[in-house]
Amino acid sequence: MKPLLHNTWLKIIILICAVTSISFSSTSSNKIEPIHLDDIHFIVTDEEEAVAFFTKHFGGREMAHPGERFDLVRFISLKWQGPTITITPIGPYADLPPERNQRWLDAEIIVPKSEKTKPVYGAKWLAISTSSLDKSRSELLAAGVEISENDVSLPLEPKTPAFSIYGPDGFEIIIVERPEYDFGDAKYAIDHIQFLVKDVHATQEQVEKVFAAKQLESQPETVGLMVADAKLILSEPKALGINPKDVSSRLAKGTIRTGLDHLGFLYEDVKSAANEAEKNGYSPIFQPQKYIYKGKPTVYTFSAFKLPEDFNIEMVQADGRVGPHSYYMDQCNLKEKP
Repeated sequence: MKPLLHNTWLKIIILICAVTSISFSSTSSNKIEPIHLDDIHFIVTDEEEAVAFFTKHFGGREMAHPGERFDLVRFISLKWQGPTITITPIGPYADLPPERNQRWLDAEIIVPKSEKTKPVYGAKWLAISTSSLDKSRSELLAAGVEISENDVSLPLEPKTPAFSIYGPDGFEIIIVERPEYDFGDAKYAIDHIQFLVKDVHATQEQVEKVFAAKQLESQPETVGLMVADAKLILSEPKALGINPKDVSSRLAKGTIRTGLDHLGFLYEDVKSAANEAEKNGYSPIFQPQKYIYKGKPTVYTFSAFKLPEDFNIEMVQADGRVGPHSYYMDQCNLKEKP
């Protein structure tokens, strides 16, 4: 009986070690992979107008700030538990120190609407889902929203109905029909973000190694990626019918562009995620650090990485939160939505 008992205990110990190893691996993976697309960040010339654009036309609701409210950002959610559209006005900002405001004092501001015919590398458009394209088109037109193209061919979904409008400061927004999608009590939801890139493979490799992207599908010069709960589409100019010679750099010396400025993904542990990215050969623009506001540390720790197209994607950690924003500003008692 003793050898049998010994073998039984040996099997139990091996099983425990295996389960522990899987559990540890899963925990480590969670710490270095993004949880949620937390921030689709726009810089705009008119903050109130931009907030009204998303709340009036797309049913967005403003989300509360964790801790002390930041005067320079507004969080808008189109669908409960969805990504947040963050609105920031052009600087300088009264609550930031002079050295952080200097970039605004020295820069020329470029507004996308002034460059309708000039494509730029980086975020090309924000796509928003609707259950009925015809109904959305009629409502937006009646509300005075300017339609830029009545029929848009999506790079990986040419048969999916879509049209485009001018968003805040003329930034391109695509409305995509998704009749099968569960909108819950919302009318619209974030669908995807389209990027115009110089080299699909180089950008894809970085997004996979830094942000744990998973490939969905690909075609020549275009690839679809899933990063946490967000769909990103990378396309070279020719895939969008654009001559590469006509595309300019997103960054020009002494300029700042309004429009979709950067994305931010939420993490459990930004330091671990940034360290893993460096092991894979990608260095952050700055090392993980607490965000300081009005001279005090906030709940946010963040770092950022620059794509080849000079577009920044941030890693964000928010103390006490490992999921989407949970409180609406218009709920006076700020209780969580059931």
